[in-house]
Amino acid sequence: MTPASRDALRTPLEAATLARVAWLVGMRWAFVAGLVLCAVAGRMLLPDLPVLPFLLLALLTGAYNTLAHFLNSRVAALPEERKQALVHALIQGQIIADWLVLLAVVHYSGGIESPLLQVFVFHVVLSAVFLRPRFTVFALLFITVALNLLFAAEATGLLQPVVLRGLSNPERQHSWLHILHFSLWHALTLAVMALLLGAVMRGLRRREAEALRMRHRLEQANRDILRISEERVRLMRTMGHELRSPIAAAQSMLSALELSQGPALPEAVRGIHQRISQRLLGLTALISELLELAEQRGSAAGQAVLRRVDLPPMLEALLADQMDRAREAGLALVGDWDGQAAHLAGADPLRLQRVCENLVSNAIKYSRPGGTVSVSLAAVEWDGAPWVEIRVRDEGIGIAPDQLPRLFTEFYRTPQSRRHTTQGTGLGLAITRELVESMGGTLGVESVLDKGSTFILRLPRLS
Repeated sequence: MTPASRDALRTPLEAATLARVAWLVGMRWAFVAGLVLCAVAGRMLLPDLPVLPFLLLALLTGAYNTLAHFLNSRVAALPEERKQALVHALIQGQIIADWLVLLAVVHYSGGIESPLLQVFVFHVVLSAVFLRPRFTVFALLFITVALNLLFAAEATGLLQPVVLRGLSNPERQHSWLHILHFSLWHALTLAVMALLLGAVMRGLRRREAEALRMRHRLEQANRDILRISEERVRLMRTMGHELRSPIAAAQSMLSALELSQGPALPEAVRGIHQRISQRLLGLTALISELLELAEQRGSAAGQAVLRRVDLPPMLEALLADQMDRAREAGLALVGDWDGQAAHLAGADPLRLQRVCENLVSNAIKYSRPGGTVSVSLAAVEWDGAPWVEIRVRDEGIGIAPDQLPRLFTEFYRTPQSRRHTTQGTGLGLAITRELVESMGGTLGVESVLDKGSTFILRLPRLS
């Protein structure tokens, strides 16, 4: 695996390690301040507490903490493939230095009776969570051996134990049984804690690594889908432009035939001529909608320019334009909204005009004579947000429930629509929904077979 791929598959826990050095440096400054505070305040509470060693340890800790800060800034500027290993080494070096300082602090604060012994638990936890398991094992061995050597040196007199009256028991400091008892349970406590934390962290790392691999697979799949979609758009554009020329040539030849022969065309030939003309007109409409769909899915055309649109005037003009067509189909076309209310929506005026024309045109096309097509407008609250809702309702052929999920799919026409009329490409509703979604709106449908359908258009409402 290359360094780049290792960085790509780095888990969040491993990546978080890069920030731990700065965190450790900040915590260590707090530890330095705590040592100084213990030296000053502890002397007032515990007259036997040696002040000078605490101050020297605080000075030593501050010195190597400054060095750690300098090294961290240098490591941060390195390339990623080298940074991770150096950060681990820097953390490990700081922790070992902390242990040596803590050993001295434990000695000068009472040895085996020191209340600061449990600070080592913090470093075991830190090693188990952020570092490799091998270093955690090393931490357990180092702490256990170092503490036992310290206690033995104090018990044998190699090191003069510090007795803090009120906190330390001199008898325990020299009792081998107490030292053995304490060391055993202290080491056992640290080992159990490290094992439990290590098991938990290994499980988390495995899950995070798997989640990261899954994320990369999903990202790759998404890139593949986008690439396929772009290729599909290019194919649609190419097909549309390539088919236009021969169809236009065929239409020109049919027009020339009709102009040259005129009434002399036999009746059978005239019928074939009309059917060919109708099919060519259908193909022309299909190609136009294919090109429109391709343009809509193109990166530039997909971005709608949203403006404040006052919907009542637009819908009134639309109903006026469609009124003659509805009357010819034997339908009543009505609008229902409060003319005094301001229904403002954020939309692209041209796209919205096209959407509403498609919905009203379809309602007229698929309605039965004697029915009513109604267009209503209302301000609604939907999904916790303000919307403007346009409903286009017809009393036509309706849509079966099992066909509703496929209604906005390209080239899909319901069996009822195919029986009702041969006209239609199956692209109109697909284009309409994409136009709506490009404006941040939604388009849905409610329908009952043989009773009619209601298309529901929602757009963001403006105040």
